[in-house]
Amino acid sequence: MIRRFYVDGGVPDEAHIVIDGQLAHRLAKVLRLRADDEIALFDGSGDDVRVRITSASDRSVECDVLEREAGPVESAVQVHLYQSITKGERFEWLVEKVTEIGARTITPLLAARAVVKTGGDGNRAERWRRIAIEAAEQCGRGIVPEIGAPRSFDDAIASASGIVLLPYESAGDVAPSIHTALAASIDELFALSAVSIFIGPEGG
Repeated sequence: MIRRFYVDGGVPDEAHIVIDGQLAHRLAKVLRLRADDEIALFDGSGDDVRVRITSASDRSVECDVLEREAGPVESAVQVHLYQSITKGERFEWLVEKVTEIGARTITPLLAARAVVKTGGDGNRAERWRRIAIEAAEQCGRGIVPEIGAPRSFDDAIASASGIVLLPYESAGDVAPSIHTALAASIDELFALSAVSIFIGPEGG
C-alpha cells in the first residue's frame, strides 16, 4: 500500500512539486525516502496526488506527479467531538483514535470538574495537530480533523451543530442510551448531517 502524507497549505496543481519544511525533513531524513520512491499527497480537498520522488534532501524533496484521483470518501454525517481535557497522555491517545474513526472536529472542553485545568496552548495544541495528521495519514482519511481552541461547556453547547448527545453516568433510566437516541432520530441525523458528542471529565 502506498504511503500517504498530508501537505499543510495545499498540494500545488503542478506537474512537478517541491516539498520543503518539516515534511521534507520527515520524508528524507526520518523515513529515508529516495529517488524513485512513490508516495501520495493530500491536503483535505478530497483528492490524492500520487507522485514519484526525483530527489530528496533534508531541506527539499522534489516529485513528479503521476496521477490525481479522488481520495477516501468521508461519512455523510459529520461527527463533532467535545472532549474534556484529560490528564497525562490520554488526550493525545484520544485525538489519534477519534481521527481514525472519522471525527470531523475535536474541541477540548474546559470543564468545572476536570483534573486538567489548563488549555491547549502553544506546543500542546501543535502536538495535538501533529498527532491528528499522522493518524489521518496512517488510517487513510482524506481530511485531518480540525482541533478547535479550548472552550467552556456553556460556550460549546450553545454553538453545537446537529443532534447533541451528552452521555451521563448517573442518567439511569431517566434518559435513553446513545444507541436508542440515535435510532429514534436517524432521519433527523441524516437530514442535519451532523452530530455533536460531549464527553465530560474524570470527575463526572
